[in-house]
Amino acid sequence: MTFDQIVYGLSGNDSNEKMTVSEIIRLIEILRQEYAPTVEMTKEQHDYIAPLIKEGKELGATFTEFWEVYKFIGASKKIDRTFDSQEQAMQVWLHPETIKIVDE
Repeated sequence: MTFDQIVYGLSGNDSNEKMTVSEIIRLIEILRQEYAPTVEMTKEQHDYIAPLIKEGKELGATFTEFWEVYKFIGASKKIDRTFDSQEQAMQVWLHPETIKIVDE
């Protein structure tokens, strides 16, 4: 779904019908999944990754620098892989608010 489709739906279509609240909520959920998906991790993983993100940003590190440090330190600490992909890691780097801590 594109932003234009959502604007079109919110503003009314050819029959000038507006979207219902439940349709709007559904669109927000679709956008959340597309642009800010939740990244699940354990408390141990979060406690490992959160300081790296915070310190990296404070030092002006790029994502690539963060990724290299993450891989090096993670291997040395033998921490379970926090991310399934580099894309998922970038999502958390850009939007740490998308982290959801789950039971181990």
